[in-house]
Amino acid sequence: MTAIAIDLGGTHLRWAVVDGAGQRLYQGRAQRPRHADTIVEDVRRAIRECRDRHPEAAAVGICVPGFVRPRGVTATNLDWHDFDLRAVLGDVGLPIALENDTAAGAVGEQWIGRARGMGNVVYLTISTGIGAGIIIDGDVYRGSSGLAGEVGHTVVDLNGLLCGCGRRGCWEMIGSGTAHHRRIHEAFISGTWPNLETEPTPEQVTERARGGDRAATALLLRTARYIGIGVANLVNLYDPQAIIFTGGFARSNWDLIQDYLVEEVNGQALTDTTELVLTELGDDAGLIGAARQAMLAAAADGRQSF
Repeated sequence: MTAIAIDLGGTHLRWAVVDGAGQRLYQGRAQRPRHADTIVEDVRRAIRECRDRHPEAAAVGICVPGFVRPRGVTATNLDWHDFDLRAVLGDVGLPIALENDTAAGAVGEQWIGRARGMGNVVYLTISTGIGAGIIIDGDVYRGSSGLAGEVGHTVVDLNGLLCGCGRRGCWEMIGSGTAHHRRIHEAFISGTWPNLETEPTPEQVTERARGGDRAATALLLRTARYIGIGVANLVNLYDPQAIIFTGGFARSNWDLIQDYLVEEVNGQALTDTTELVLTELGDDAGLIGAARQAMLAAAADGRQSF
């Protein structure tokens, strides 16, 4: 079976035709439209393009940066609130599977990535914020209203910084890439690098750490420690076989933080059997996962088996 996958990313719209082994037979990308009104038409155009080249495609899978509920998709940066994307695209004539982008990433990694063959997995994004795709006993866990996976808003410090969600001390306020960037700024202002005239970027801090800069290394490990606090909570809550890390901060600094992070988590969690590993599929995890969900939708629809 082949399926069409669409990834509505933060800056790009990506599409692919994926076969039953997870291999891409065709792919494309474009700048994602700024106006929500044109996004649907661009998705339609991508689907048509894929079908023209692979008319055998049996279903469409779309991963979106928002909440997927039975009544529709809510995605702030797309200007959608309970938007019934499946109904709007009903004229394409194929089964359509919608999935949250992080959950789709978890499915992709479970299918052909670092978590292949595993039934209990957490796919953890450490980037601007913190979010998770959760697989329990082989299935995506969405919760009763589609909000499962907002782990960045678990409170780890009642007296902590005010979060955008309105509460204090959320995990992503100390463990995200944004929090790391804030600490770089604070370190620069305090004179940590007196020989620098301009504030270093996170990428420059990473390179300085690789070069042996103790202050840069300390900043990275401090963020790793805060990540470890939340990861230990996830291990204790879900007891997954693996936690797959992705996102800008995790992928840029994995070689520098991995050992420290493993030590931190094993020291706090009730078990040391959970693997902590970096994504194998990278940016393609959501796209591959969306294709997988499309294939499952087609099988459920009774059109094809695989």
